[in-house]
Amino acid sequence: MSFHQKKIEERFPKSREVVSRDLGVKSTRLMHRFSNDREALDFVASQIAEQAQHDGVPLSEIERKMLYFSETAWTLPNILEISDEFDRDYDQHVYEKKISQLIKKAVSNARQQREKFEGWTEAIQRLSNEDRFLLVMVKQARLGRTIRPSGVSWRLWGTGLIGITLFVSLVWIMAKIFPDSSRSAYPRGGSGTYGFALWAAMICIAVAYGLLRVFVGSQKFNDAESRALEWIFGMSRRRK
Repeated sequence: MSFHQKKIEERFPKSREVVSRDLGVKSTRLMHRFSNDREALDFVASQIAEQAQHDGVPLSEIERKMLYFSETAWTLPNILEISDEFDRDYDQHVYEKKISQLIKKAVSNARQQREKFEGWTEAIQRLSNEDRFLLVMVKQARLGRTIRPSGVSWRLWGTGLIGITLFVSLVWIMAKIFPDSSRSAYPRGGSGTYGFALWAAMICIAVAYGLLRVFVGSQKFNDAESRALEWIFGMSRRRK
């Protein structure tokens, strides 16, 4: 396993609106609870460990430290050795399932305690500014809209809007290039010039996709595609 560990500047507290539909809380305030990523990670790790102890679920020191894993953001100084030991002695998929279940239970219990629930909300929102292994389990826990990594929503909407805009533009261009396409040339079900343009645009996209895979290389293309999807959906799966 190899990755580059980088130090980043600590982000200044930001004004953020925290919305909890279940608790009926909607407030705007400074995120002052955690002054840096480590404090947010310590909070989440302690809550998970507390839930594991309550449920009688074994949680080793290595498993707890892996909650701090990141390839790009602040993490523990000996995370390389910890990760190597984890890869040797643990099953990642089993670990992810266990941690996601503990997170779900811990957050469910925290909903009855406003301060603790807001602590979860602020911690996840702060940590979502970077790519972290922990966010994979948070996503798998399916916590709903009240707690979710910040930035994911605008990425989804933004990517969707850009994709639709580009596709509609391509259809319009094809309609301008072939304004007098005969009705017999349309695929069955198409109607008018835009019916033909729609099919032509889809064919162009399919051809472009195939050519990119050929010229860039399947492995490089797949890696780039995975990174793009991780960024859009806010998930950074740990790479061995």
